[in-house]
Amino acid sequence: MNQARCVIMAICLLFAAQLMAAKEAESNEPIALEELDTRIEAILEETGAPGMIGAIVFGDEVIWQGALGMANLDFEQPVTTDTLFRVGSISKSMVSLAILILVERGQLSLDELISDLAPETGVVNPWEETDPVRLVHTLEHTAGFDDIHFRDFAFSDPNVTLLQGIEFNNGSRDVRWRPGTRMAYSNIGPPIAAAALENVTGMTFENFVNQEIFGPLGMNRASFFFAEGVASSYTPGNEVSPYVHIPVRPSGALNATSGDMAQLLKMFIGRGTLGDVQLIQAETLARMETPTTTVGAEQGLRVGYGLSNYTSLRNGFIFHGHNGGIDGFSSSYAYHPESGRGFFYSVNQPNGPAIIQIRDLITDFVTQDLPAPTPPPVIELGADELAEFEGFYESDSPRIQLMAGVERLLYSRVQAEEGKLIYSPFLGEARELLPLGDRQFRGEDDPVATYIFATSPDGEDLLQMNQRTMIKIGPVKAYGRMLALLYGVLMWVSSLLFALYWAVKMIRRRQAGDAIPYLRIRALPALAALFFALQVYLISRLLGAQAPSDVAVPNLITVGLWLVSMLFPIVTAIALYTVASHFNRRQEIGVAVWHHSLHTTLGLAVFAIFMIGFGFVGLQTWAY
Repeated sequence: MNQARCVIMAICLLFAAQLMAAKEAESNEPIALEELDTRIEAILEETGAPGMIGAIVFGDEVIWQGALGMANLDFEQPVTTDTLFRVGSISKSMVSLAILILVERGQLSLDELISDLAPETGVVNPWEETDPVRLVHTLEHTAGFDDIHFRDFAFSDPNVTLLQGIEFNNGSRDVRWRPGTRMAYSNIGPPIAAAALENVTGMTFENFVNQEIFGPLGMNRASFFFAEGVASSYTPGNEVSPYVHIPVRPSGALNATSGDMAQLLKMFIGRGTLGDVQLIQAETLARMETPTTTVGAEQGLRVGYGLSNYTSLRNGFIFHGHNGGIDGFSSSYAYHPESGRGFFYSVNQPNGPAIIQIRDLITDFVTQDLPAPTPPPVIELGADELAEFEGFYESDSPRIQLMAGVERLLYSRVQAEEGKLIYSPFLGEARELLPLGDRQFRGEDDPVATYIFATSPDGEDLLQMNQRTMIKIGPVKAYGRMLALLYGVLMWVSSLLFALYWAVKMIRRRQAGDAIPYLRIRALPALAALFFALQVYLISRLLGAQAPSDVAVPNLITVGLWLVSMLFPIVTAIALYTVASHFNRRQEIGVAVWHHSLHTTLGLAVFAIFMIGFGFVGLQTWAY
């Protein structure tokens, strides 16, 4: 690097450091209530997000109600406090509130069996005799259900019944592990709970919620059905996303205004009471906020997912609430019971930067004058005690079963180093786990235990944290898979590079009129490598689809992926057989050429085995 470049880089680094320092200083300054609109408008403009609604509640007072940006870009229709936004999975909180109302009336018990309450929902549970699925499992997402499948994204029928919506989701009601041991978020659990409610009350779920929740709380605009005035939602490219009538309304169809959500927040902050209305008892609300049906929860962990209500750590404080995303809308509500403060926001675009910046700004405002909680004291553990937790851990509670194989590849490692326990995820920064006793640990800034090393009823060594479960595996399994994948990648890349060289060489030989012996030894592995490259490309196109429904219908990409996913392992198998059958002729072929072709096909065979194991081969996304 020459001297001029050094000077320029030094100036740039100095300037960047000054900007970061200024930004940090700015973030530490108190945020005035009057600044919120201006600062959020700046975020919307900077990130390109169309609009948002929001509310901040202190006690029983709404101190801020946001209505910023555009509800409809084409008609230049601004967002108002009466604008309805789709709040997605916040809908699930209504399911649990409705169930808890019936529990308090003695009409239901959280421990009742789904096979008794709603047998028509078709739950398939291999552990039914010893570990049946209970009502509580459907609300805490611990039944072991899979999440929604691709074909759900192409569904839109405003007249679908609850049972029809449940039955539409292929295979989602198959229990994947012993119920009550692991948490995996699933959109099929709450509708099954809603079906139990309908059987007990004789009312539709939506009518019951209107009568028992929306009416008493004054959530006058809230509805699970389409209504005029719902804001338009937009893709990241600002194309309009159509309003989708999802098959399972209780899980995500709720529309609400900021005023509706402020009423809900006031009830949570009031510990089940809003004005003269007592929706549920304070003890019942505390139960809603507490996870109980994972192995970790049973052994003492208190953070995680309760009854459609999860804990989140924000600025060192424990908040409760839920978030949601649907048709381009991204929403969240959260409240801090100890201070009696809460907030809600919703953006009509899946705009990550906007959502994060708005969330952080509102969180900073809500917590800026609160005394920081004192974390629980750390205990000392000896080297032998820490060594008990060491090892490799892989994901063992995939939300989407189709991604289970991929998630297992991204293992984490726990190591004891100089008297400290270090958790190192495959992706992300390593962090120290501070021991609190009873096999519970917390992060450095966590106000409570956030990790627990637990033992399942089947004797498995688990690491559970918030909404995730990992299982301990041996080093041979962890390293073996990664080495196999690394080998496959190296061979695949080398085959593509060598294919270019051989192609040029063969063209020249043909032009010279020379014969090309054993062409298939080179061509078949190269063809298999090309099919795999095409498969990777098509998957990337699906991941980058503008609308989820693009994945759920037959089109050039989805049909192409289906065909290529089958051709890749077939061509790989043919290539491997062809190369191996020419072992005795490797001298004629060229030892280096033969060995490279062999290792290329072996490397591609690794990928083919993984693809078959993951369920990607022959995958028809429009029918899954």
